[in-house]
Amino acid sequence: MRRLLFAAGLASLAFVAACGPSKKNDLAKTPPKMAEKDKFKAATRCESNKAGVELSYHDLAGTGKADMVEVISYNKAGGGTSNVGHVVCMELDTNHDGALDLIRVFDDKGALESEEADRNYDGKSDIWISYKDGLIAKQAFDTTFSGKPNEFHYYKDGKLKRIERDRNVDGNIDVWEYYVNDRLERMGVDSDFNGKIDIWYRDEVARAESKKLSGGGTPAATPSSTGSVGPTPSVAPSTSGSVKKKSKDAE
Repeated sequence: MRRLLFAAGLASLAFVAACGPSKKNDLAKTPPKMAEKDKFKAATRCESNKAGVELSYHDLAGTGKADMVEVISYNKAGGGTSNVGHVVCMELDTNHDGALDLIRVFDDKGALESEEADRNYDGKSDIWISYKDGLIAKQAFDTTFSGKPNEFHYYKDGKLKRIERDRNVDGNIDVWEYYVNDRLERMGVDSDFNGKIDIWYRDEVARAESKKLSGGGTPAATPSSTGSVGPTPSVAPSTSGSVKKKSKDAE
């Protein structure tokens, strides 16, 4: 249920974004707190003190305060600066508490590279998503909010192939789930946590056992048509890709 609520919150931000961002200068007076590097791995991509980088603030929810910050780079691939920039990082405040809790990172060609989010709003990320060729490749969840992931979803060509779980959070995987055509085919369980599979479940029995182990919810997230899954669906940048640098007079 928490994941569904988080997704609903982001969907509302995406809807408001379609109306267009507010003026940058007004919003820059009340910027949200940037994500800290020691709590969000992707925050290193969002550093704004580098040469050729500019911040763009947006009020997606219409509250009068910035709830989204884009880091725009004007660096050329071979050095120097360019008048045409591209978004390298986007941070959002999804619950409007003044702290950014969702980070989306783009590569130098503008393609989505990774996402990470703070689902319980305690100031540190607890879900990490990586992409390859525009499709989701891996998800990692910190289901206990202990600071380290204990559940991993692996994808191939955007389709779920395997889930690994660490139920007792000792750093070792003790449940392995294998998927074919987005359906759980078999599952191995290390019931005594000695690093070896003790029980194999298959097909319908495996799905029932997976639902039981995951707390009664659905056994796995299924990729959407856009590639994003789980609690951090894709939120389109307010820009259309490249950004033309404004002159000082225009600001």
